[in-house]
Amino acid sequence: MRDSGQPQSRFAEWLRKIGVSFLKLFRGDFLVFLLFLAITFFFWWSQTMNQNYDTSMKVPVQLTGIPDDIRVTSPPVSQISVSLSGKGAALRKSGRIGGRHVLMIDGSTFLMNQGHASLSTQSLRDSISALIPSSVIIRSVEPDSLTYQYARQRTVMLPVEFGGSTESQDQFFLERIEFTPDSVQARILLSDTLLHSITVDAGTITLSSDTVVKTVALKPVPDVLFSTDDVRMTVIAQQYTEKSIEVPVLGVNFPEYLTLKSFPSKAVVTVWVKMSEYDRVGPEDFQIVVDYNDIAGRDVSKAPLHIYSQPANVRNVRLQTRTVDFLMESVFF
Repeated sequence: MRDSGQPQSRFAEWLRKIGVSFLKLFRGDFLVFLLFLAITFFFWWSQTMNQNYDTSMKVPVQLTGIPDDIRVTSPPVSQISVSLSGKGAALRKSGRIGGRHVLMIDGSTFLMNQGHASLSTQSLRDSISALIPSSVIIRSVEPDSLTYQYARQRTVMLPVEFGGSTESQDQFFLERIEFTPDSVQARILLSDTLLHSITVDAGTITLSSDTVVKTVALKPVPDVLFSTDDVRMTVIAQQYTEKSIEVPVLGVNFPEYLTLKSFPSKAVVTVWVKMSEYDRVGPEDFQIVVDYNDIAGRDVSKAPLHIYSQPANVRNVRLQTRTVDFLMESVFF
C-alpha cells in the first residue's frame, strides 16, 4: 500500500527551501542594493532641484472690483503667458501655483481714460510675483500689460409694461394686467436717454373666465442689462353684458336767463357693463347734454347730444338718441 502523504511532504520541504533562499537574498545583497538605489535617487533629485532652469506657464486672469457705474465693453485677455527662471524646486512650486490659481486683478488699479483702461507692466508683474516664490525671476510676460474698453452706465428702476395682444371671447374684456415685480432694475449707458419702460414678450392672451398667470420674458434691449430675465404676469378679465339706460337731457353753457326744454326729455344710452356690476350702473352715472354753443344764433330745430360724463367701469358707450327737438325759455328774475 502506497503512502499518499510522502509527495505532499516533499512539496512542502521544497517551498520551505525557496522561502529561506529569498529571505537570505533580502537580508543580504538585495537590501543593500535598494538602499544604494534610494541614496542615489536622493542625490540626483537634490542636484536636479538645485540647478537653474527656464520654464513658462499659463495664468488665468479675472477682473474684480469693477464699480457699478462701469460697463466693460471689451474685456482684457483671459490668460497670460509668463516665462520664469529659477531653481528646479521653486519652479516646480510655481508651476503648481500657476495651474491652481487665477490671477485676480482689481479694477481700481487700472488707469481710466475716456473709455480705455490700462494696467502697467510693473503692476502686472507685481501681481504675478505675489503668486510665486520670491527666488523665482520673471523673465517676460505676454502680453506685458492688460487693457480693456469700458463705458459709463447708471442704474435705474424701469416699470414693466404689457407688450403683447389680447383677444376676447364670450364678451370677456381685459380688466387689468399685473406684473410681479412691477419694475425691474436696469443698467443703461449714460448716453441712453430714451428708455423709460420695459416690455414683456407675452404673445397673444385669450381672455376668459380664468385668470391667466404665467412667467414671461423681458424683451431684450441693446446695451441694457436687467436684474432679471423674466417676471410673473397676471391677466384678469371680466365678462360684460349690454345695458340700455334712459338718461335725462341737460343743457350746458346756457346763459342764466335761458333754460332748455328738450323733446324727448331723456336720451337712450347703450353701454357694456360688468355682469357683477349690472345693477349698480344707472342714469345718475351719466350726463347727456345739449351745448348752447351748438345752437346759439342758429335757425335750427334740433340739437345734437353729447356725452358729458360717464362712469369709469363701463365701456363701449353709445348714444342711441343722437338729436332732440328743443325750446329755449326765458327766465324772469
